[in-house]
Amino acid sequence: MDFKPSGINHITIRVNEIERSEEFYGEVLGFELIRKMGQSMAVYKIGEEDTLVIVEAETSYDPNSRDFRVDHFGFYLDSDEEVDEMASYLRDNEVTILSGPANRKKGRFVFASDPDGNLIEFFHEE
Repeated sequence: MDFKPSGINHITIRVNEIERSEEFYGEVLGFELIRKMGQSMAVYKIGEEDTLVIVEAETSYDPNSRDFRVDHFGFYLDSDEEVDEMASYLRDNEVTILSGPANRKKGRFVFASDPDGNLIEFFHEE
């Protein structure tokens, strides 16, 4: 497969307190909030087409727990068919598929992991 992404579309990070992180990224750094997804996820525009997604960790209810890390990064593909081709290519190369390929509201995705367990999303949206 000739994989040529047009760029890194988004990076998703886990945060411990969504409100505190929204204040930091939105007010302190001045990133433009483009979408809230429920009460635990926010998407900020970075540059022309890229985004930073912040998502509150599942352990945020426990004040002794700290769960912060890069959750995943996503590569944009040009079609739903390319998502399926990527999934087949990854399987053929014995790459672990964690979710998908599957449809979402505006497109299709597949999640895989690299050799160290980093989560990578390959997706198309209309």
